[in-house]
Amino acid sequence: MSRPACSACRRRLIRGHASHVPLSLLISLVALAMIVVACGGGSNSSAAATPGAGARASASPTAGLITVPGGVQLRLYQGDGFSIGYLPEWQVSPAGSSVEFSHEADSATLSVQVVPNPNAATSPEETVSVSLDTFEKSGLYKNFKRVSLAPTATVGGQTWQQQGATGDVQILGQQIRMEIVLLATNHPAHAAQTRLFSIYIVVPEARYQQLSRSAFIPMLQSFHFLN
Repeated sequence: MSRPACSACRRRLIRGHASHVPLSLLISLVALAMIVVACGGGSNSSAAATPGAGARASASPTAGLITVPGGVQLRLYQGDGFSIGYLPEWQVSPAGSSVEFSHEADSATLSVQVVPNPNAATSPEETVSVSLDTFEKSGLYKNFKRVSLAPTATVGGQTWQQQGATGDVQILGQQIRMEIVLLATNHPAHAAQTRLFSIYIVVPEARYQQLSRSAFIPMLQSFHFLN
């Protein structure tokens, strides 16, 4: 398959997967293992088709607390190739190699996605750009608007691409304006075993600043790659 065709199929697959975001705001985006099947071919296709076949993420309700800069205490979660802390009162929903942390009272979520991306075939820049484009075109978010963010952020000692937007959704009969922040990076940067790590934050705009200080920034500070 030619490089332009492969780029086109990457975008179709990212959009196709992201368009299934449910109204509950549970984020399950960018299943890039399927990109390898569609674009890469070869002997790696079978393994790439089952991104959850590796080490399963796990979290113990009795795990010890860790303290991050600022004195915030978090419970440690060990995932597939990463660890991250989360506020003890937040709900944890593992799904294969990925996980979502949510706080129902605030309609707030932080999701971590991990998918195979051999030789960094898909770039973090493309991932965040196409994912936001999908949010905008899905119809789930009304009055969708891109917001100005720093183009990169440092998480786990590595540079991640970053983009954001706002949009209105219906929650319990009320229209709520949500803040959306997407981050992505490849780790390792370029190797046969490279995987694409993505972080998705969705939170009511009115609570964005407060929850950034109390939850999201501490969680990102606690993130570490395990290999």
